[in-house]
Amino acid sequence: MRDIHELIRQRELETVRLQKDIERIQKELEALRLTARLLDDGGEATRAIAAPAPAVAHEAPTYNATSAARPSAAPAATPNTWASAKQFP
Repeated sequence: MRDIHELIRQRELETVRLQKDIERIQKELEALRLTARLLDDGGEATRAIAAPAPAVAHEAPTYNATSAARPSAAPAATPNTWASAKQFP
């Protein structure tokens, strides 16, 4: 016959282990919910950018970063500029 106190101790240990598992799973769920919310918000922002704006009589000019000319920080190098540079073998 099993000792009742040993059985109680085993059940308590199992309960503690299961409670830790539940806490871990709850933290994982919170992290997944946060991730899903961030992905959903990001998707909405992407969809809002990708969706064409409704036509308005007085539209403000739009800025397109890919087609805009960017000023260079340094002037373009000419062949004479590199002539004085140190040459390595």
